[in-house]
Amino acid sequence: MKKFTFIIPIIFTVILFYACTHKPFLQSTPKTHDTTTHITPVDTTHTTDTTKDIVDTSVCFQRDILPMLQSNCAISGCHNAASAHKGYVYTSYATIMAKGIVAGNISASATYTYCLSGKMPKSPVPAFDSTKLSLLRRWIINGAHDDTDCIVNCDTTKFTFAAAIVPILSANCYSCHATSSAASVGGNIILDTYAGVLAQAQNGKLLGDLNHTQGYNYMPLGGAQLSECKITQFSKWIAAGAQNN
Repeated sequence: MKKFTFIIPIIFTVILFYACTHKPFLQSTPKTHDTTTHITPVDTTHTTDTTKDIVDTSVCFQRDILPMLQSNCAISGCHNAASAHKGYVYTSYATIMAKGIVAGNISASATYTYCLSGKMPKSPVPAFDSTKLSLLRRWIINGAHDDTDCIVNCDTTKFTFAAAIVPILSANCYSCHATSSAASVGGNIILDTYAGVLAQAQNGKLLGDLNHTQGYNYMPLGGAQLSECKITQFSKWIAAGAQNN
């Protein structure tokens, strides 16, 4: 009995020793991949300006620039082929680009800087307003191309005086036929007032000139004939009574 009592403490001691010195084997948990989508914040401090790659298609040489320069600058005594004042001629793309325009550079384009300062067109022709200056500026910045495939902004179903007739006259006729310039360069024909336009519509000269009918003056003077659509707008306006609408 005493021998058994002596053995029990020894067994207990051995068990305690192994329990303290040998940690149980722990099976490692396999790592899993995080499938959560991580969104990288956008760096707004170093963005690339892509606006310079956008082409401004709202300005077109044949539709906007050529008629503007022809009607305001290529007039007798100024910059038509016969006068060619100071070597500037504004009758075609070739002559316009020959002097006064540096593609892509408005500061080096004398035509633009003269118009911006008000030195050109010469009085009594009205100075370019903000709309005309913007067209000229944008055309030069775009590269001063000879655009020929211009979208025609014309609708023959619209032929009221304010919405259709006035914009055409303003773009093509006011240089010579505004109240301020009619006496000196416009043959006393005034087209920047309703009364003046009505008089020309009623005597037949307005359509005769625009249609380039034999025996009439071909208008716009020195420029290309208006498009068929625009002449149709005049015809419809006159046929409807040439109202101040």
